[in-house]
Amino acid sequence: DGRLGIISLPMGPATPTDEVPNSPLWANAGPYDGGQDGDLEVEWARCTALDLASTRIYTSTSQMTDILGLSTTADLPPSEGNTTVLSLDAGKPYWLGLTCVDEAGQEDWQNATIIGPVVPTGGLNDNTPPAKLENVAAIDTPDDDGGRITISWDVSSAEDCAFYAVFMMVGDEDVALANPTNVDGYSQVTIVNDCAENSTIVSSMDGIPLQDGQLYWVGVVAYDDWLNANLDTVGSGTTPSRIGVINAFDHADDDGTAIDVVWSISDADDFSHYIVWVADKPVTDLSTLWAARGDDSANCACLKVNKQWIDEDKNPIEITLSTALYGGDSLLETVPKSIMPDVELYVTVTVHDIKGNVYLTDLVQATVTPIDNLNDNTAPDRLQEFALLLDFNLSNDGDVKSYEIYAATWQFSSVSTGGDGPAEPIATLSRTPELPLTIKLTARDTPIVPGQMVWVAVVVIDSSGNSFEDELIVVSAASIDDGVYDEGSHLPDIEGISLAWNEEINILVQWHHATSSSVRGYQIYISADEYSSTDDAVFVGEVKASNTFLITQNGFDDLTNKTAWYVSVSAIDDEYNKENVKPIKLDAFDAGDIGSGNDGESGEEESKQLSSFLTTPNLLAIGLAIIALFLILAIVKTRGGNQRRSKDWELQEATWGLQNQSDAGWENVPEGRPNPPPASSISQAQSSDMHAAANRIQTDSYGRPAYQGQQPVLQPVRNDALLDDLIEKPPQQAQQNIDTSFLDDLL
Repeated sequence: DGRLGIISLPMGPATPTDEVPNSPLWANAGPYDGGQDGDLEVEWARCTALDLASTRIYTSTSQMTDILGLSTTADLPPSEGNTTVLSLDAGKPYWLGLTCVDEAGQEDWQNATIIGPVVPTGGLNDNTPPAKLENVAAIDTPDDDGGRITISWDVSSAEDCAFYAVFMMVGDEDVALANPTNVDGYSQVTIVNDCAENSTIVSSMDGIPLQDGQLYWVGVVAYDDWLNANLDTVGSGTTPSRIGVINAFDHADDDGTAIDVVWSISDADDFSHYIVWVADKPVTDLSTLWAARGDDSANCACLKVNKQWIDEDKNPIEITLSTALYGGDSLLETVPKSIMPDVELYVTVTVHDIKGNVYLTDLVQATVTPIDNLNDNTAPDRLQEFALLLDFNLSNDGDVKSYEIYAATWQFSSVSTGGDGPAEPIATLSRTPELPLTIKLTARDTPIVPGQMVWVAVVVIDSSGNSFEDELIVVSAASIDDGVYDEGSHLPDIEGISLAWNEEINILVQWHHATSSSVRGYQIYISADEYSSTDDAVFVGEVKASNTFLITQNGFDDLTNKTAWYVSVSAIDDEYNKENVKPIKLDAFDAGDIGSGNDGESGEEESKQLSSFLTTPNLLAIGLAIIALFLILAIVKTRGGNQRRSKDWELQEATWGLQNQSDAGWENVPEGRPNPPPASSISQAQSSDMHAAANRIQTDSYGRPAYQGQQPVLQPVRNDALLDDLIEKPPQQAQQNIDTSFLDDLL
């Protein structure tokens, strides 16, 4: 009715869309001039999406073509503009991927804008490239099925060397061409991001595999932190193993339409790509499916991953999938569909090399059931079997998120509120834990003491937080003090060790392979003296798969066949080696076999017994005994001198309290000293003079009359007798009747 204003003209029809925003059209990056070490300045074309939420930047230290599996390094809203400075590890080459993200969180991760390599650094550009590389060579890679070239060079001496770039160009044997002196017109085929490396293997150029019998020109160029390089340098130029560990889990916090797949990386040097397969049927044999559909993602519901590893630590790769093959009686009859909840799926991963070789049978597979986490209220089943040092079989439920470990010094069966168990777990493990777990603390941070019984339970928690906290399976064990501290004590002892002289100077060591799955290799130690710990021996070598080792003078300079040696083999895992070992003795080459019973054995045994007594504790005890003996002799000598004191002086000290004659220095008086002469007598005249002088002193000390103060009123009368009474006189010594007859006895 017009109350709200004039009505606009009709618009439309309008159709809502949900397109994925395109990645930036271009991007570049370089060191931040004048910045700190590790600063990298990045600039890109502005995103054009109408519902733009942010621009995301991904980084990788290995060459990449997409951002699959990478973590976000920076997420910048439009208000931040189209430039930023990243703080990364200085001096290390990086590849960057940039995408545009809309308000729905969508981004084109398969078509990200990729740039690199770039090196984050700081300071000033010296504009000086590393020197030309020497001894660049290229040969056909031996022991392969073709299609690969091995390239080598001398390591660059430049302090600011960041990486090497390998360039190639197809040559023509029919055309006479002088040796090129630069890489103009060459294609960059690979980057070696460690300046300590001096070789690499190349299998393709511009995405095309190398052709057997084809001539190629090869050049290697060193780059510094500021990408300075000398481009005038040129030189002439098996099936991957199956993936061993695959795990699949329900994707957390979704409606059951996605799963997470984790697998260990391949170590193939001619690696091309992985393919991840998911179906509602077993996928241990993909030969027929591969022949019919290949790697066409539209028909196989598979995912191709061309990164051999995601990070430089070569950790397992984890990705999320949302499609799988469903239906039919066989894999050939299945069709691609979006993942559905509550339907068990089978997952496997195949490894392909540059020649297309791949294993398609006897594959390792994992199973998982997607769960609608929004309506999930069912806890994973309780674990039934596990043991200490804590190891247990993982849960078969696909939506497992973590494992909580409870330990206490009392028996319990419930960790719920009001239960009889501890309230807090001592550890929380991921859904792919590293086992076994060493328990050092129990509930309330109580440390475990030797001989103490400990009860342990494991609670499985799914992605919705469901878990069983009562009626738990609880195990118990008591720790034992073995008297040694060995971080590799969980590793087994190596059995069947045998030693023999090889060519009279080398020692051949052989042993039986360990049966424990935790053993990853073996370390060999040697010493001229018997030992029980590898810390007291010399490390001479390490092997991974072999059970033999040859000790030579090249690896151990002190090796000689004129003395006996003790050799041991220590098992190692990914972190530790077994330190507590039992070495085997090998006699000198001229001494014959071990235990031959020659005449020198008795002397050796005697010297060994003598050396066993001359230990550090025994030597300290002998030294203390000698010191104690000297102290006893000093005390005896002192007491003997005191006993020679004069008995008569001791008697006088007891009677009269006289000073110790030794303290007064009387002992120095010669024994033959004559008696003092008698005092001379005083004459009568001398006595009279002395009395007269005394009277004069008492009467007038100064020979003049005493001063008399004037009195204004009365002249007082002097009473000398009264004054004498007021003068304080010293007390008279009391006369004691002392019997001095004992002096006659003494004399």
